[in-house]
Amino acid sequence: MSTQYWVNGDATREKMNLPTERNLVLQKAINAIRPIPEKIYMKREVLISLFIMLLGLALGYIAKITDSISMIGEIGTDLGIWVFIVSLIVAFSHTPVTAAINAPVFFLSMFASYYLYGHLVLGFFPRAYFIGWLVVSLLSPIGGLIVWFSRGKGWIANVCAALPISVLFAWGYPAFYTYRIPLVFDLLYAVVLMIVLTKTWRGKAITFVISCVLAFIIVQSRMLSYLPW
Repeated sequence: MSTQYWVNGDATREKMNLPTERNLVLQKAINAIRPIPEKIYMKREVLISLFIMLLGLALGYIAKITDSISMIGEIGTDLGIWVFIVSLIVAFSHTPVTAAINAPVFFLSMFASYYLYGHLVLGFFPRAYFIGWLVVSLLSPIGGLIVWFSRGKGWIANVCAALPISVLFAWGYPAFYTYRIPLVFDLLYAVVLMIVLTKTWRGKAITFVISCVLAFIIVQSRMLSYLPW
């Protein structure tokens, strides 16, 4: 190939459908944290997303019908279990793009079945809560994209893993003086995520420290009070 094709740099490479230097640098930086698979099987990804949608519908329905059962209802409608489940879903997605898709798929399907059952069967529809969680669901691709990197390596992956863990710490820490079972489960979810998401003991230690710092900030700023809970 003649060298004249390369004189205009990235602009010429874009016209020739070749990766630009900026894209190559970005791809290298992403792969240094967590490599993206070279081959993506669309049929498999669609089936996985459909399964996640069905899972969300089923769990939303179960959460609503058990809402009146004291202990089961408290655990099933607690914030921690949803943070835990969606964190696992996005972390084990094959790419950051599918993670960003699977997060809202799960949340939207889960909230749809939860609130539709309440509206159609029980005649109860808290519009403000529904709109609030709809906004959370629409913003969840950002969180899904970030948490996908939690199963990578390096300090950036540790920070990404610490985000959902810190939310669980901040939400569940009152278990130490209230002894409420759902909050105890929240702390257990955080421990499980720390074990599953980070691959080395050093990474687990770093993630734990970062999670504690972030949890302290969340609690002191009362950040979780803004959730429609």
